Amino acid sequence: MVSGAVSGRFRLFSRFRRGKNTTIAIIRIFADSLAFPVSTVRPAALRVRDVACRLCLFSGRFRSITVRSTVAEVRRSALLHNLHEIRRTAPDAQVMAMVKANAYGHGMIEVAHVIEPAVDFFGVAVMSEGLALRSYGITKPIVVMMPPDIYDAQHFCERDLQLVACSMDILRDFDAEARRFNKVMKAHLYIDTGMRRDGIEPHDARAFMDECSALRNIKVIGICTHFASSDDADTSFTEHQLTLFNDTMADLAQAGYTFDYVHASNSGALFRHPRAHFNLVRVGLSLYGIAPASVVDSPLQPVLTLKTRVNALRRIAAGESVSYGRRFVSAKETTIATIPIGYGDGYSRMLTGKAQCLLHGKRFPIVGAICMDECMIDAGDEEVKLGDEVVLIGPQGAETISAREIAETLHTIPYEITSMITSRVPRVVVD
Repeated sequence: MVSGAVSGRFRLFSRFRRGKNTTIAIIRIFADSLAFPVSTVRPAALRVRDVACRLCLFSGRFRSITVRSTVAEVRRSALLHNLHEIRRTAPDAQVMAMVKANAYGHGMIEVAHVIEPAVDFFGVAVMSEGLALRSYGITKPIVVMMPPDIYDAQHFCERDLQLVACSMDILRDFDAEARRFNKVMKAHLYIDTGMRRDGIEPHDARAFMDECSALRNIKVIGICTHFASSDDADTSFTEHQLTLFNDTMADLAQAGYTFDYVHASNSGALFRHPRAHFNLVRVGLSLYGIAPASVVDSPLQPVLTLKTRVNALRRIAAGESVSYGRRFVSAKETTIATIPIGYGDGYSRMLTGKAQCLLHGKRFPIVGAICMDECMIDAGDEEVKLGDEVVLIGPQGAETISAREIAETLHTIPYEITSMITSRVPRVVVD
């Protein structure tokens, strides 16, 4: 499977045990480096390496052993619980699961394989995300929610991706490509009701649909908009957008244009604006268990835990410094525990001097500048051992560090905190 040039550096052992309903695949990878030359590895071996390193053993029938102590655990039960709560909140609507930006950092492929039986659509931002879902076996409808590039038409046709309709020039090109493939492409008319980012003006919608109706290989099956402030306590602008959207649909209906799917609700509107549910809701952060800030007593369960393990220990004296720039100088003798996570993993350097972690169910400060690959904990006189678990996001014992807590520390939003987790952190689906 692996050429002689790398056989000593990459050894793969797999064992399969078949039970009544399960297949357990155990993959062990021993490597001096994961960055061996692609040219020296046969395609099958390369795919196994990619699968193992990115933990692409997605089905609940599989469990995997990771190649790093730093992992992002994705809790299957929390994902399914959150979907149940979403359906309970919008019982008459279908669900589009937004898995863009690597499922907001949770692992797009891992998440998609868990939830595909429980959702109706997947939503992504860019075509490449849709292609990745298809290449890993996702068959549910996929809507690319950003306007496509003029050169994307062939891939949309080949992989049955749905597009948002915002430009007649783009639609004409897509129609021509669809004719070449003898296919009818599905589109969603995107109305800009106030986000001022994508979509067509409401007063142009009727003329736009008149032109669309002349395109034989484009079928506009949906209509959508996007709210700018649906999670705000002040609901006035969302109500304005909703009124404009409803008025636009009424005008289109008078001209004979109706749609199979009407969608406007993001996570904020899901909980705060039931009139905006229509028959399809687009859920992103709520799927991952992070409710809008304005939602009190949320029933959602956080899905992600970012954790690692202590990989070095040292006792330092008072007056000694830690990390680059000597930003931290210890006031007393203390234990410094090093953990293998840094800004190269998406744990922001801007948290330097502000971050805490969980060790033995207690909070400890992360001290000194956060490095690209590592950072250091001031463990005081705690009895710490190599291999002890450290949690950066999520629960440990009675304590929890939430993505929202970190976001507030950095004056940003939880979306950014989880989306920053880079691809070199394996996503591991746990029960």
